[in-house]
Amino acid sequence: MTTPPTSAGHPRRTAILLVVLAVACVAAGTVAVLAGTTGGSAPPPQPGPAAAGQLPRHDMTVMAPPSAPATARPTPAPGASRPTVLDIPSVGIHSTLLDLGLNKDGTIEVPAKPLQAGWYHDSRAPGQAGPSVILGHVDSHATGPAVFYRLGAMKPRQRIRVTRADRKVAVFTVDAVRSYAKAAFPTLDVYGNTPDPELRLITCSGWNPRTHSYDGNTVVFAHLSD
Repeated sequence: MTTPPTSAGHPRRTAILLVVLAVACVAAGTVAVLAGTTGGSAPPPQPGPAAAGQLPRHDMTVMAPPSAPATARPTPAPGASRPTVLDIPSVGIHSTLLDLGLNKDGTIEVPAKPLQAGWYHDSRAPGQAGPSVILGHVDSHATGPAVFYRLGAMKPRQRIRVTRADRKVAVFTVDAVRSYAKAAFPTLDVYGNTPDPELRLITCSGWNPRTHSYDGNTVVFAHLSD
């Protein structure tokens, strides 16, 4: 997974260095990156042409990496609160949220539990300007379908509810559901700055029956509506 670029007034590390994990969905030993293998079962739902939608128009500012140490965390805006629960009634997703940081190699951690999604804590908190990033497995050897198994079935205008630690609920509306090959992962579209609060949900897609792994990612783009 990649680290979001700098947002206006809140420096953060460059996205380019970590893009490998963001788009890699292959098994690493017995642990999969954002998705395990299904053992031959059918792949999860994929968004069709009618579900693709249109991304909102906005100016995206991408700044150079800061000179701060790699361990520096972005400064939270006043009133920011970490997300604790994700609810998507339209596709039956409900999960408490794990806290995800960086691995020693600079890649983003992936959720340790297939049935729980995780919030990347160096992205924006829900309700802050910029994208808040939540990751989840699509499946695993241990559970079969995982927390984001049906993420690719989402459609524009559906609602996503994120409960925060301060008990406030941020409601997001889906703008688009997109699938990308690993080599074409749009790092800046996913992690780039936005002037308003937005949400990115990321899992694996592009099941390859030959390698029994995933060749891409599905990303849900949403904006704060309530």
